[in-house]
Amino acid sequence: MTQLVLSARASRTALSARLSAIDLYPGQDAVLLALGAEDGLSLRDLADRLSVRPPTVTKTVARLTAQDLVEKRASSSDARQSHAFLTEKGLALVAEVRGAQKTVERNALRGLSEKERKTLRKLLQRIERNLGLSADADDGDE
Repeated sequence: MTQLVLSARASRTALSARLSAIDLYPGQDAVLLALGAEDGLSLRDLADRLSVRPPTVTKTVARLTAQDLVEKRASSSDARQSHAFLTEKGLALVAEVRGAQKTVERNALRGLSEKERKTLRKLLQRIERNLGLSADADDGDE
């Protein structure tokens, strides 16, 4: 498990370096990608999707709003809720975030054959299921 944690940390550090080049902080990428997949999510739904607490999303969305990447709007049906929408600048950045992720993944997997990549993916999915973090924990792939 130590090696898995170290590898995950190295991956996140490499991604953070690429994201800082486009003026993003760790965690902001996840919000942009979630909104890129479904724009206009409520802040509560966004927190649920990212598995973080609502105050964390509120703070991140406030930063992204200050950077003109996200716009926060009150809900038309529930005044207690706010929804987050990508601005044009934010939408353009989603592609850059995806590109940064692909570059880091390509670098991380350099030198591995397709068979080794597939095996690694299956083993990591098994670890995820074993730890109970996957929705499909009982799919019989053991």
